[in-house]
Amino acid sequence: MTDEPAARLLEDRVALVTGAGRGIGRAEALALAAYGARVVVNDLGVAADGSETAETPAEEVVAEITVRGGEAVADRHDIGSSDGGAAVVARALDTWGRLDVVVNNAGFGRPRMVFNLDETEWDDVIRVHLRGAFAVSAPACRWWRSEHKAGRGGYGRLVNTATGLLVYGGAGQSNYVAAKAGVVAFTEAVATEMAPYGVTANAIMPSARTRLATIGWRIDRNAARSEEAFDPTDPNHVAEMVAYLAAPAAGWISGQCFQVRGGTVEHVRTWEVRDQLERHDHGWAATDLVAEVPRLFGAGAKRSDPPPADWQARYQARGTPATAPGD
Repeated sequence: MTDEPAARLLEDRVALVTGAGRGIGRAEALALAAYGARVVVNDLGVAADGSETAETPAEEVVAEITVRGGEAVADRHDIGSSDGGAAVVARALDTWGRLDVVVNNAGFGRPRMVFNLDETEWDDVIRVHLRGAFAVSAPACRWWRSEHKAGRGGYGRLVNTATGLLVYGGAGQSNYVAAKAGVVAFTEAVATEMAPYGVTANAIMPSARTRLATIGWRIDRNAARSEEAFDPTDPNHVAEMVAYLAAPAAGWISGQCFQVRGGTVEHVRTWEVRDQLERHDHGWAATDLVAEVPRLFGAGAKRSDPPPADWQARYQARGTPATAPGD
């Protein structure tokens, strides 16, 4: 643990990190502790697919924090239920009497193409990623609101975990990306709801080497990388961004989404209207839209140009998406 005052960004703060036993969550818990926070390390110790194990990673992370001079406690509540979410928040309040930072990171994967995906695999992933974010955030927000109304508040940081697959696509991950899209939308709504109480809510899209990276959507490109070389997949890069969002210095920013890839931090604008068709005298008929909609995708030399005369034939012949007119 560092003793430099300038590095104690989170001195006297209390943080809660779900899924903090391994990977990104572990890196986040260690980073928050290194910057001075006391940390509730929540992790069930399950396998990457959510199945039970006898492992105790939360306790191991607590030991790491403690040996470095920090304060932490382990928690094994299942945050996929409202009772579990309330219990892990209570763990922070009962131990230290306050809660300043919540990082919703817990999750597992059940990768399957949609035509092979069963209802249980869908529900389990939605439960832990999306419902879990709600189950922990709701009691935390209730406490922050009550503290503010009592004149003791004005500080709260919520950081939710999404995925870069929302940008790049996620074949075989329809349950996962659906949950994470919900997390982003949830974050933006909570940011608006909690603004009057001095609470911020932001989302991150982490790109890092984790257990989930081995079960369907990434490969380890660093197998031959030397220990001295810069590792863009190190979870610590993500953890540093989370520590910033948790700090007082980030109190001005809320309702935003950031992708972190190694040394790159990207502001991801969500739910933006890119282009539009306007007709103010009357609405659009489907027969009109046959010609007009391709313009939204760049048909013609200029957006105002009509689509190529042979566009319909080319589209049907090639079976390509509606971007074909811009070829």
